[in-house]
Amino acid sequence: MRIGIAGWFGSDNLGDEILLHTLVSCVRSVDESASFVVFSPNPDRVAALHRVDAERMPTLRARGAVGRQGTAQRAIRDCDILFLGPGTVFQERSPNLPWPGTLPLFARIVGMARLARTPVAPVGVGVREGGTPAGRRLLRVIGAASVAIGVRDQRSGSYFGARAQVIGDVAYALPIPDTQPAAAVEEAAGSARPTFALSMRPLAPDTEAGLLLSIGGCLDRLQADGWTGDFLPMAFGQDAQGEDDRDIYRRAFGNVLGLAGNPLNDREGTTLAGALDGWLTALAGYRLVIGTRLHAAVMAVALGVPTVAIAYERKVHDAFVDLGLGRFVVGPDVDAETLHRTATAAAGSPAEFREAAGRVARQGRIAREFVTATLKGLG
Repeated sequence: MRIGIAGWFGSDNLGDEILLHTLVSCVRSVDESASFVVFSPNPDRVAALHRVDAERMPTLRARGAVGRQGTAQRAIRDCDILFLGPGTVFQERSPNLPWPGTLPLFARIVGMARLARTPVAPVGVGVREGGTPAGRRLLRVIGAASVAIGVRDQRSGSYFGARAQVIGDVAYALPIPDTQPAAAVEEAAGSARPTFALSMRPLAPDTEAGLLLSIGGCLDRLQADGWTGDFLPMAFGQDAQGEDDRDIYRRAFGNVLGLAGNPLNDREGTTLAGALDGWLTALAGYRLVIGTRLHAAVMAVALGVPTVAIAYERKVHDAFVDLGLGRFVVGPDVDAETLHRTATAAAGSPAEFREAAGRVARQGRIAREFVTATLKGLG
């Protein structure tokens, strides 16, 4: 079986790479011999990280666009199915993306698949808020052309029509390693101080400035309470302007927090699969995570780590509400006192997060079942 996957992979965003890794794992649980071709902006990086074939997205404006279209068309024709996503692949606007965003590109990919008679299925996809009526109509067309539609949340599903199925974030299907409780990790390390991790991404200047003040005030309070912390970089921004979390670390936290590792640090041949369990085990060692990055937050919850999510976008808020953790999500306009109070409440509620980890596991089974059913339906 030959599987095509089209999405925003290869830009050194750990959340996106976890999504691709998990989808590949879901497919291989159905067919161990499946082969893959991934369409992305950075195919060389994708091939190195995931050990799959990769091709450039069939964009129209880049150098060599005509040849790229032909290569992509042939690669799509050789696939038994083309998955769109997972992730927030449908965007009309973002801080770094002008209108009409990605919709024409993905509509063209769907058209190429139909021409090649290759079935298409969005899987674990999200739609960024702020779309236009024209964009909503195009999403309906994409939904009508798909053999199955698996969406991350109900709001995204509403754009595609009644056949859309909410399967949650595909990362929920990631196998989680057995880990020690944070207290045991601290004891083994000889530390009596509880540890937290902070994940923060670059944001629009006005939003970022206020949030940095609030986070700084919260960290001062946590440290006064006896906590020690690390900064958790999730994205390095390869060919993606304004996406390198280390910029935030250097500007705001380099003197007060340590810098945690990331499986994408090693660019000399280590696959993501070979490094991911170590990162997850380290993440499980924290007693508290505070994060703007969606997958820093949801992976921590999957491990049962008390977590506060800062919802810079709707997807972060929706994920925590769906997991029954609505009281532990705050907006980017949160003040330092409220953030500290919420963080303290989360750290004092480990049972709620153990229950939420169970909900993540159950939702992950739904995502795996969607992939299984879609592949078995091809016959």
